[in-house]
Amino acid sequence: MNLQTGDGIRNSLTITPNDPVPVAIVKCSDYEPDLVYRALQRAVSLAGGLDTCVAPGTRVLVKPNLLQGLPPERAVCTHPVVVGAVIRLLKERGCEVTLADSPGGGIRYTPASLARQYERAGYGVLAGDPGCVLNLDTGFDTARYPEGRVCREFPLIRPYFSSDHVVVVSKAKTHVLTLLSGATKNLFGLIPGLEKPLFHSRFQSGERFGEMLIDLNLLVRPSLQVTDAIVIMEGDGPTSGTPRPMGFLLVSPSPLALDMVLCRLMSLNPKEVPYLRCAIERGLLTPDGSNIEIIGDPLPPSDTFRVKKPRTCAGSGGGIQVTPLFWAVHALGKVYAMRPSVNPDLCSGCGKCIAICPAHAITLAGGRARIPSRHCMRCYCCHEMCSEGALFLERGFAGSLLHRVIRACGFAHDDDEKNGA
Repeated sequence: MNLQTGDGIRNSLTITPNDPVPVAIVKCSDYEPDLVYRALQRAVSLAGGLDTCVAPGTRVLVKPNLLQGLPPERAVCTHPVVVGAVIRLLKERGCEVTLADSPGGGIRYTPASLARQYERAGYGVLAGDPGCVLNLDTGFDTARYPEGRVCREFPLIRPYFSSDHVVVVSKAKTHVLTLLSGATKNLFGLIPGLEKPLFHSRFQSGERFGEMLIDLNLLVRPSLQVTDAIVIMEGDGPTSGTPRPMGFLLVSPSPLALDMVLCRLMSLNPKEVPYLRCAIERGLLTPDGSNIEIIGDPLPPSDTFRVKKPRTCAGSGGGIQVTPLFWAVHALGKVYAMRPSVNPDLCSGCGKCIAICPAHAITLAGGRARIPSRHCMRCYCCHEMCSEGALFLERGFAGSLLHRVIRACGFAHDDDEKNGA
């Protein structure tokens, strides 16, 4: 990648107390195209302007959240109107735009399949005008990052290597593995097809996966972040949650800073988001967000948009005391953790979950998925890729008993089970 860093182009992950990174937040009530474009223009201007992050006339990879080809009303993918507004802004600057992503590992990663995912997500029309193309190259090359803490080599889709800038256009969602899926997590889509389950296998815990995401963002260093929070997803995201109107666009040069503000907007504790906790430990963020400048429309009062968390989140506010109960949960982690179960009435036997499972634990029996709990590694890749809503997360009998003990001891609230903790 030939990253353009001319005069005025700032480093997207440089965050210092003396030069705080801006995060612009602008109200946008719906997906009417002109409304979205005006909101985006204002947000980009507040965040420093396009001149500070993207050089004119350059080649730009626009990276949406294309988890799989599902319609915009599902709130799984970045809304095509938001992606289209970003492309319009870049084309007005004379940039050559390539829209590119690699869907989840349960989707066949071929040119024909990729074209179908674009079309189903509403992105097909975006390539109608000159100056923007939809990437159909499913090849990849290796990018090395010797400074990586947990990962020093990444397979990345080819458009990355032929681009001068990466502009990330993410969707605000809760997530069963990382709690939050926003700007930082979205870059994982640059890893192609079935390489994704291999990464889940290597980095199984939320913390290890979070460290890997930071290494990836430090390698790629996207030039601009735009997050679609007009309608978010809450609950068991990134696929099986529930759409919820929120009414905001967020823009920043920094994925980490943007996600910190997104946590405030969604009433999430950033210390419960593994990759933000890792970023704080690395010194890339301050715990109180003092090196972030929030500009634009005021944030709503606290708890205005308290989102429903995924079932896998047992957050208790930033840490767990080292008690005998803690060690019991640690020792019995597989018993306590949520596990994917199959609703046979909804399962279509499509095989996406089989293709993405890094543990090769899933089989088909009678045309329905079967997941033996003893082989499941709790990475939730299968749940992420199930577009039928046939996979749900639950604790087994022993795990439910342990959860009741934890709740009785005051380490979880009565509504945690209902809210998916």
